[in-house]
Amino acid sequence: MSQEEDEADIDYYDLLGVPQDSTNEVIDKAYRRRARKYHPDKNRDNPEAATKIFHQISKAYEILTNPQKRLVYDNARKARSALKVRHEALDARRKAMKTDLEDRENAARLEKRRKTATEESRQAKIERLKEETARRREKMGKGIYGRKQGDKS
Repeated sequence: MSQEEDEADIDYYDLLGVPQDSTNEVIDKAYRRRARKYHPDKNRDNPEAATKIFHQISKAYEILTNPQKRLVYDNARKARSALKVRHEALDARRKAMKTDLEDRENAARLEKRRKTATEESRQAKIERLKEETARRREKMGKGIYGRKQGDKS
């Protein structure tokens, strides 16, 4: 990610701790307070991070105190916010579609299992009837042959 992309993600109002409708005086006070806190000379334990934050604070001050730059920044901020809302709405829609698809897949699996169980039950019944028919035929055959043999005797 480039430095410009990093800076595009920064909310300068949050960075200075001021609301969007702040006046230049409020922004000036907030800038001085933050600049003192994050000045590299005051943060000798981590001067690189302090320098980075100090640079961001200075950039925020420069943009928010210049009416033209502030207008451009505010418009870009609104556009990012609208894009984020749109993505969240799409994410919610995708999530709903995914849930719906999973529900339909589960219903199809259950229906397939039910059909398989019904078919297996039907096949078992057919086999049972075949066996029963074979036993009856065998019984009937023995009975007929038994009588015929009995008749001859």
